[in-house]
Amino acid sequence: MSVVLAVAVLALGLAACKESVAPPTATSAQGKAGVVRCPGPNACRHVYDMAGALPQPDVPRFENYMNAILLESGVDVRFAFVPDTGTRSIEQLAVDMVEALRIGGKIREERGVLLLYDMKERRLKIEVGYGLEAYFPDAFVNYLVRDHTRLFFESGDLSLGLRLLLRLLQHRIREAVLGADFDPRVLQALKGGGHLSGGAGVTAAVAAAGGGGASGPTRLSEDERRLYRAQGSPADTHAAYLAWLAQPVHDADVDMFTPASRRYLAGVPITPAYRHFILFGEYGKRYQVVERGNLALLYFTSTPFTSPHFLVNEDGVWRLDMIAEVNNTRERAGGIYTWDYRGQGDRYTQAFADLVTDVQGIRRIGPGDNRPLVIRGGKGL
Repeated sequence: MSVVLAVAVLALGLAACKESVAPPTATSAQGKAGVVRCPGPNACRHVYDMAGALPQPDVPRFENYMNAILLESGVDVRFAFVPDTGTRSIEQLAVDMVEALRIGGKIREERGVLLLYDMKERRLKIEVGYGLEAYFPDAFVNYLVRDHTRLFFESGDLSLGLRLLLRLLQHRIREAVLGADFDPRVLQALKGGGHLSGGAGVTAAVAAAGGGGASGPTRLSEDERRLYRAQGSPADTHAAYLAWLAQPVHDADVDMFTPASRRYLAGVPITPAYRHFILFGEYGKRYQVVERGNLALLYFTSTPFTSPHFLVNEDGVWRLDMIAEVNNTRERAGGIYTWDYRGQGDRYTQAFADLVTDVQGIRRIGPGDNRPLVIRGGKGL
């Protein structure tokens, strides 16, 4: 997935299910956590905002998105915001809510996830059903709580943070459905900060929403900038790109991008957490590079979820052409593929025309990974 598609992906995430969500019915009994149980798919309530944390217009959008995840994968994701936990610990409250809401209980093997946020103590608890422990190992959940989520709570935009958190959860679910284990090496890459070498549940305190944002540099130093120069091969330039994603500063004025790409990226607001999201989609994934003249196409062979990169040789080094990525690939929602190829007549499409093929009505890179997304369609609910 390209960094230039960040805004489009976020919009698609909340547009995954366009129908409005009716208010949840109260046909089932009150649980001991004080909230109504989910009566079934489509009538399922996913957001329990008892603290008034989310802007009200955002709630139906989150309901739509999480219902789409449920119908796609059979995974029941719920958010709950409480002003405090009362006399219970957050861990006990989470257990009580999972039982009272029967999160995942209507689905085989308890395929449910609860994200519980205590506004008073600024603590997040993620409770994962037994049937999903292989999907969400402790290392991944720890990262979500202690790193990824913290970045957004610090930013003061809780809705945006939750949106990206859902995107990461959905991406991990999709990988797991296709049989891919979580690769913990990406977490070590993030800890490197831009210097790369080639019944689960977690609780942690996080910064409060509205906290005013995290401070830090907005420009790379000249020494840091030299780490992200264009390289003598497309593979080495891609490695520099991954390292650039792992560091926290969104400064696109680096040599590995074409001049037009640098100008474009300078105007795209990319948060550190979104950079992490992109890195998760590419780090450790297998790929192939095809060079033809001064152009190269880098496509992935071990994930169908990440769109290809386009590179151009300028003055003996390879640079990423992000403008070509914007023009030639498009993110999709609600189908068996998450991206398609839409290039028409440009130099890359002409050079690699024999690699572009039709797969079940969708234009893709033929020799890449084209496994279709498994859509459960409510089966097993």
